[in-house]
Amino acid sequence: MARGDVLITPDELDGVLADVDLLDVRWRLGEPSGAGRDRYREAHLPGARFLDLETVLTRHGEPTDGRHPLPDADTLARGLGALGVDGSRPIVVYDEAGSFAASRAWWVLRWAGLDVRVLDGGIDAWTVHNRPMTTGDAIVESAELHVTPGQLPTIEADDAAGFSGTLMDARAPERYRGETEPMDPVAGHIPGAVNVPVSDFFAADGRLPEQDRLRELLGDQTAPLAAYCGSGVSAAQLVLAGAALDLEIALYPGSWSAWSNDPSRPVATGESEPA
Repeated sequence: MARGDVLITPDELDGVLADVDLLDVRWRLGEPSGAGRDRYREAHLPGARFLDLETVLTRHGEPTDGRHPLPDADTLARGLGALGVDGSRPIVVYDEAGSFAASRAWWVLRWAGLDVRVLDGGIDAWTVHNRPMTTGDAIVESAELHVTPGQLPTIEADDAAGFSGTLMDARAPERYRGETEPMDPVAGHIPGAVNVPVSDFFAADGRLPEQDRLRELLGDQTAPLAAYCGSGVSAAQLVLAGAALDLEIALYPGSWSAWSNDPSRPVATGESEPA
């Protein structure tokens, strides 16, 4: 896998709009339910359908599963099928610059065996040159879709404990160090994890950084590689960046929200442990 296998530029997308299934997955942590759909209805790329991260790309179970555990195959297939996705055409997902929703969508759909790329820079990169937009809800016919989960690597809590390679914590440094925790019951990080903040994985214009920068961020980490964040959403951006370099990074879907809800799991604070 290389950069062109995981990303598509606005110019490239402009030439194939009629030949892809385009999904708008705008979502922000902590915003009111339906806010992303409202922004979609106000303005979206021509032909795009709204993909709801909270109802299609995750499920909701016990606290020890985390806030955004992976969806079951039937829920994912039905949700995508309702948007007219049948797996016969390439899929392109997009969000807003600096968001993680498109990388989560890319990860889940790749994990389910579908052909998908992310619009590099999201809707902001599309509109900067006054490309066309449209409003309202797209009307599509539902489709039958079969998915085959398990096509990308994952780890669970037992794997994260004493991980043999590099376990990367994608959260902000202050959350990693345990100085603050706005979402989960315990502050800190998984013992042995190193802090690789996801904020480093966006260029100033919201696109994925260039290859040399990605190599600086990921190239010296000891394999095997795995990543987690608060709930398995933003860490998908690290997996996407790794894929752009042909590096395999496993995702811990439960992430800190699952780990911190299990009282039996140890917690570390402070700076990264020495390599």
